[in-house]
Amino acid sequence: VFCRAGYLCGAHAQTKHMAGRDSNQSLTSAKADCSTLCPHAAPERFFMDHLQRSRLNLLTSHMLDRGALLRLDPAVIAERAADERARFVGIQHLRIAVDETDLQRPAWLTLPEARNRFGGCEPYVYLGEEDNTPYFALLLDHDLPKTAEGFAGLRTLARGVNNAQATLLGYAQAMAAWHYRYRFCGRCGSVTIMNQGGHVRVCGETQCGEIHYPRTDPAIIVLVERDERALFGRKPEWPSHRYSTIAGFVEPGESAEQAVVREVAEETGIEVTAVRYHSSQPWPFPGSLMLGYHAEAGSDDISLNDRELDDALWLDREEIATRMDQGLFVPPPSISISFRLIEDWFDRDASFCLRQMCQNNGVAEF
Repeated sequence: VFCRAGYLCGAHAQTKHMAGRDSNQSLTSAKADCSTLCPHAAPERFFMDHLQRSRLNLLTSHMLDRGALLRLDPAVIAERAADERARFVGIQHLRIAVDETDLQRPAWLTLPEARNRFGGCEPYVYLGEEDNTPYFALLLDHDLPKTAEGFAGLRTLARGVNNAQATLLGYAQAMAAWHYRYRFCGRCGSVTIMNQGGHVRVCGETQCGEIHYPRTDPAIIVLVERDERALFGRKPEWPSHRYSTIAGFVEPGESAEQAVVREVAEETGIEVTAVRYHSSQPWPFPGSLMLGYHAEAGSDDISLNDRELDDALWLDREEIATRMDQGLFVPPPSISISFRLIEDWFDRDASFCLRQMCQNNGVAEF
């Protein structure tokens, strides 16, 4: 039985039974009962819905008004771009323009500033508005060298700005990446033309006229657990001793939950017997949507079937703590939903705190 925190636990079933005996029992009292019976998480996490949980993931918190109806009128978009409150951020080769006085912060520029720095302000994508400020992603020339100064990667910048700003930058980067990949029609090969504020590309060949919409590729990412241990894998190209959760793209004709079962079996040989949704996170590298899960394993024996992983192993909390102290376990960057999945499992035991351990051990990219 999954408890209100979402973990495999019988405590919540007991709580429901207790509440059912007394119709006058308050929600606060029910929470208290669940918190007493269930060993898994702080009381506020028991009653957190999926929207709240997803907002805790980096790159997801910004509640921007995307202005979908405004995109339909080019004159309105042009008016928004000319507004003195409008702000533009330059994107080139999946790198974001930074402030010339602070290379750790993105450069949100006015229209005159963008023209002065980049020699122009088109083409641009209308991202939306917040507090009467229109935001735009400026698509810079991909023919410029990738080593051009004044740019930084989103992974670097996201650690120096708040979650709302990181979310906006991720949105801008994903749109820029899509535009670059869809400059030509996938149906006839003709040049495509930007439309609807940058949220549509239309084939320029009148006999074709194919309409292309921004693409997001769904992928699952899952923390698999069994007997208070979690399953971790590492790819050969990762930094030394880095381990993460299992992940992979959803294939045609399968549900996300089926993809969890398949990916875990393909990569580790482990059988999954139960799957629980956790939260999601856009991953603009270049354009995925990570669907996060926790899962229960029905077997222990690991078999690296498809050789995608260099290593896979089961670890309990004590083993992780020991390995981190020895420099033999490095979790994924805190920007990723993978870190959140591990953290929610790891911190279920009140005597552990993954973030504190990362800080104490000087984990890079944390």
